[in-house]
Amino acid sequence: MRTQKLTQPAPAIVRSSQEWKPEPCGLTREQIRAIIIEQIG
Repeated sequence: MRTQKLTQPAPAIVRSSQEWKPEPCGLTREQIRAIIIEQIG
């Protein structure tokens, strides 16, 4: 008999529209991706 709780599956990645513009930061999609990649390695 299993006594540990099962972990929940990870949520699906939601893709935003290509028209999306981050505001008010003013960064481009590529700049945001670069920052995220740098942070998570």
